[in-house]
Amino acid sequence: MIRSDRRLTLLYGAGDFLTLIGCFAGINMFYGHGMSEQNYLYLITLILTWIFITSKNKVYYLHLHNGLRYRFKNHLKTHFEMIAVLCLLYLVLGIPQGYTKTQFMTFLLGFPAINMIVNYLLFSIVRSMRIDGRNVRKALVVGAGRVGAHIENYFHQNPDFGYRIIGFLDDNPEDSDLQYQIIGRISDMDKVLKEKKVDEVIIALPTHLDEKIQFVADKADYHGIRVRLVPDYFRLLGRNYKTTSFGDMPIINIREISLDRFRFATLKRVCDVIFSLMALIMLAPLFLVLAILIKWESAGPVFYCPIRLGQGGRQFKLYKFRSMYQNDAAVAGKASTTKDDPRVTKIGRVIRKYSLDELPQFINVLIGDMSVVGPRPHRIFLNEVMQREVDNYMIRHYLKPGITGWAQVNGWRGPTDTDEQKNNRTAHDLWYVENWTPVLDIKIIFLTVFSEKTHKAAF
Repeated sequence: MIRSDRRLTLLYGAGDFLTLIGCFAGINMFYGHGMSEQNYLYLITLILTWIFITSKNKVYYLHLHNGLRYRFKNHLKTHFEMIAVLCLLYLVLGIPQGYTKTQFMTFLLGFPAINMIVNYLLFSIVRSMRIDGRNVRKALVVGAGRVGAHIENYFHQNPDFGYRIIGFLDDNPEDSDLQYQIIGRISDMDKVLKEKKVDEVIIALPTHLDEKIQFVADKADYHGIRVRLVPDYFRLLGRNYKTTSFGDMPIINIREISLDRFRFATLKRVCDVIFSLMALIMLAPLFLVLAILIKWESAGPVFYCPIRLGQGGRQFKLYKFRSMYQNDAAVAGKASTTKDDPRVTKIGRVIRKYSLDELPQFINVLIGDMSVVGPRPHRIFLNEVMQREVDNYMIRHYLKPGITGWAQVNGWRGPTDTDEQKNNRTAHDLWYVENWTPVLDIKIIFLTVFSEKTHKAAF
């Protein structure tokens, strides 16, 4: 660990342990226990428990660039685990003995609250010091191209992260937007490292310049200076990727999305199940009325069940209320619905206008073929056309299709006859895939019900 990182570890660690000791001693004094020999044993047990949990969660494995959000999240997780362990000791083993539930709960809730406040104050002090130029790491950036500019902008916008760029080295200064900060060519690195105080070298060269990267790494090693390499992945892969490994082999997951994380996927699935169950129960009377009206107006089944492509390109049977006298083929259908389409029944026009024909798809959500919110499922024929004509179209199949989606609430539903319609619908779907959050789903559901855009293209 670098010296400046060790100082942070010592500062935050001291703050946590002093808070722990202070809270324990204060509560004992307040309730009249005092600090007996037995209480010292309890305190040692608390300290050892805290050391074990913080070590497991790497709470003190700090860098200058660890932000408040990272520390808050890690500390909160540690406190929850600490509470679980202490509750187990108290309820099962009766440790600590002689403490009432009130006294125990006072420490259980008081220590996390005070500790989080102390950590925030320490973080604020460190941030102020860094902005004033103290507790900073001086970095030399090799490469003043797009990646170098990105690094410069990042540190400029986050001065509290504790990095100060002393300059850039680049062999093509005339092509760079950072000309005023370039202090030499890459071949001048040895001279620069001798003349300037450098804590870290950041390599921001294109990955195909492997010889220059090796030269920079060797020079930094010669001077005993740490090196960080920033691969130009976002130029090749976009911004959504994740580095992982197969054993000791580094692997890059291209187009990593938030719903690849188990907790988010589980949250979305649980919400889908609850929402679809509530919807099916509440809408049961409406389903019955619509079924009677559909059967009364024309002969045929209540439901139309075409085959659609779902997550991963898998086929599934989609449930819809029948809105036409004569429906398109379930699998090989190619006929899109047009304005004033003679195939649409009278009741069909009403239920299509207000998307009531889509309501049975809550059955699909319940059984796991669909989600409440997601890219709308297309006919197999249309899918093949869009795959050929629209870039990255099939990425929308990373997720389960939805009853409603971001494209629909922005007015891109209905026909896909023009390039504008195809491209905009796909662009909105892909934006949703890459930017999903639970709040976005709630927004889309709200707009589906109340926005005029959602219904303007329905016929």
